[in-house]
Amino acid sequence: MRAARFLILGVVAVAVGLTASVSMAGAGSESVNTDARYTPGRDFEPLEASSPCVGDALGQPFLLPDGYRQQVVAREGDGGALDFWDMNTQNEFGKDAGRYVFRTHELRPTGSQVTVTDLETGATVVLAQRADWEAFDGIVWTPWGTVLAAEEVTPDTNAVPDPDVPDADAGLVYELFVDRDDPTRLDPSREPPSTDDGNEDDVRDGIRARPALGSKAHEGMRFDGRGFHYGITEDDPGSIFRFVPAKDGDLSKGKLQALKTDNGHDRRGSWVTLDDEAARTDAQAAAGSKDANAYDRPEDVETARSTGRDAGRPTLFVALTGTDEVLAIDVSRGAGPFAYDYVYTDSHSSTSQDEPNAESGKFDFPDNLALDRAGNLAITEDPPMNQVGADIWIARPPQDGRSRKPASEVARFASLKDCLAEPTGIYFAASGTQRFTKGTALEGLVSGETLFVDRQHAGLGTALDELVAISPGDEAAGP
Repeated sequence: MRAARFLILGVVAVAVGLTASVSMAGAGSESVNTDARYTPGRDFEPLEASSPCVGDALGQPFLLPDGYRQQVVAREGDGGALDFWDMNTQNEFGKDAGRYVFRTHELRPTGSQVTVTDLETGATVVLAQRADWEAFDGIVWTPWGTVLAAEEVTPDTNAVPDPDVPDADAGLVYELFVDRDDPTRLDPSREPPSTDDGNEDDVRDGIRARPALGSKAHEGMRFDGRGFHYGITEDDPGSIFRFVPAKDGDLSKGKLQALKTDNGHDRRGSWVTLDDEAARTDAQAAAGSKDANAYDRPEDVETARSTGRDAGRPTLFVALTGTDEVLAIDVSRGAGPFAYDYVYTDSHSSTSQDEPNAESGKFDFPDNLALDRAGNLAITEDPPMNQVGADIWIARPPQDGRSRKPASEVARFASLKDCLAEPTGIYFAASGTQRFTKGTALEGLVSGETLFVDRQHAGLGTALDELVAISPGDEAAGP
């Protein structure tokens, strides 16, 4: 069934480059790392204040500390890329690992797309777009080498439901089966045949909805070392979810679960399994029926199974925008989840015995997250009204060897000069990315030490959204 939809496939790009040293992985395999290390006081001196609203028209949208430079890599209009640039990922392993940057476009009410930029050629193309796709936000490279993109749509904002998943009241996750040799295009042969997965799609076009992951306002998505998928509902109330697939590397069936603790916020808890049929209709309502924890606008999530590393136990980090905090959840095997405050201000009532590590009124509306190789957690802000530029903060892990403790320091790393915009989609580049920029205009400007970030809702200096690469080095560096 293909009612009221269209599909645009990415064009074939030149695929020349070295084979990645990290092979195509399966669920639970070793993840790729990044070369980036952004430690406050060691690698950079924190900014004292946010940027004033001065705008930018010269490709320098961020105020940065000394020793860092920035470069616009791609912008709205390139290769058919539309507005609302949101979250990013790379091809984290497989052939030419690190050569491509994938992103979602949070277009409303319809017509969301996924685009991809080839760092070697500089070309951007549309990988896929459909008329029934709404508000694409989260994106992740799976442990088996596909791309997941997800809709941030609540039941009351679901303008064009997917006709192949008629029971879903809210947003869905879609799996894009990219060509292993050229991931700027889809490979329909990789899509498994139609199965009893709650999806009436009987056309193998390289795209398949994954309703088992729940119908909800999706945003951040990540995997852990066991191949379990984590996500949230970006709403108030919004819960934190885990999906345990019935079969490794197959998201068609499994158990969708939600975090539940005694105090409804942190400490020792459990993953409560949701009714499958109810979760496929409205996962947040299903979580509420099980008295799962309800937070005020959880947004992004991060684990060390993308680029980056956590500094101790396997940890899921969750940005809680409505309460100005980042929650950490120990997801080690064994005793069940243990949640604790990782970044928080004095405006938040915490069960931690440690002092707040972020300043109220300065650290506001945390949104997107990314880990570097030293366990530093980068955090973007998404304030509803910007009197000064929205910031990127770095939370340094505990330095005394203690586990389940708050970040030892939270420092301002960068600030956006465009107060109409927000920084989105932060992502530390995969190790070896510089192999594909050598000899190009991006040589010395994009490498495995780069922090990618989108300038979304651009308005001061330019109205074009942009992908910006921030890297250590002098401004004069480059070819």
